[in-house]
Amino acid sequence: MYIVAWSTASSSLIFLNNHLLTEDGFHYPICLCSMGLAASWTTSSLLVTFGLVRLERSQHMTAGWYVRHVLPIGGFAALSLALGNYTYLYLSVSFIQMLKAIVPFITMCVMVGCGLEKPRPDTIAGVIVLTLGTALAAYGEIAFQWVGVAMMITSEFSEALRMAVLQFLLGNLRFDLLEGLYVMAPASLLFLVAGFAVFEYRTFAEEDGFARIANAPHKYLTAAFLGFLVNLLTLAVIKSTSGLTFKVVGQVKNTVVIVVSVMIFNSAMTGTQVIGYSIAMVGFWMYQRAKLGVEMSGGDGGGGSKA
Repeated sequence: MYIVAWSTASSSLIFLNNHLLTEDGFHYPICLCSMGLAASWTTSSLLVTFGLVRLERSQHMTAGWYVRHVLPIGGFAALSLALGNYTYLYLSVSFIQMLKAIVPFITMCVMVGCGLEKPRPDTIAGVIVLTLGTALAAYGEIAFQWVGVAMMITSEFSEALRMAVLQFLLGNLRFDLLEGLYVMAPASLLFLVAGFAVFEYRTFAEEDGFARIANAPHKYLTAAFLGFLVNLLTLAVIKSTSGLTFKVVGQVKNTVVIVVSVMIFNSAMTGTQVIGYSIAMVGFWMYQRAKLGVEMSGGDGGGGSKA
C-alpha cells in the first residue's frame, strides 16, 4: 500500500515539477521545493498542536542538540532538493531518471569515505558495471548539458552525505512518521528559505512570481500537497520495508517514469541510451544482490539513498 502510494505521488510530483519549471515558466526551483517542506511542517505542526500526534522521542530535545544533530541533516537535504529541482531546467525527465542509476556508486563512495561501510569485490563489480552503463547512457543523450549533469550528481552526493550524517548523528534514534516530519522539515526549510532569499528572490520579485502562483493556485497547491505526501510516504516505506526493497522499488519507479516520459511526453531517447541504461540495470542488480548477501551474513553494509 505504502509502496504504491509513494511511487504514484513521487512520479506525479516529478512530472508536475517539470511542467511548472519548464513549460509554465516558474524558474524558481528552490521556491518550488520549499512548498512541499512548508506543507509538511505546517501539517505536522497543526497535528501536534491539536494533540492528534504525540511527540514520543523529540519532546526532550534541546535547542543545542537540535543544532548539532538535526540542522546538518537538514542542510544536506536542502542542497539535494534544490539542486535536484534545478536539473529540470537543463535536462529531460527521462535522462534525469537514468542518471539516478549512479546513486549506488555515490553512496558507496560516501559510506566508505566516512568509515560506515567496507568495500567488497562483488559490490565494487556491480558499481563499476552500473557506472559504465550510466556513462554510456549519458554519451547517447542528445541534449546533454554539463551544468545539469553536475547539479544532478551533486544533488545525489548531498543525499548520500545526508544519509551518512543521519546514521552518524542520530544512530538508532528513529522518529514516527509525522514526528519525523515535525523534527526534520524545519531544518531543511530554513536552508531552502535562505537559498531562495540569496539566489532567487530578486528575480522572483522582478518577474512577479506571486502573480504567476495566483494565476494557477491549484498547480502550486497540488505541488505542495504532493511534496508533503512524498516526504511522509518516503518515511513510511522505509519504516515498513527493508532498505533494499526501497531502493529496488525506487529504481523500478524511475524506469516507469522514463517510459511514460518517452511515450506520453515525447522525450527523446536514443538507442545508445537504451543499451547504456540496460547495462546500468544489470549493474544495479549485481550491486543489490551483493548488498543482500552482506545483510544476510550480518557483515558491513549500510547506507541508503533517495529513489
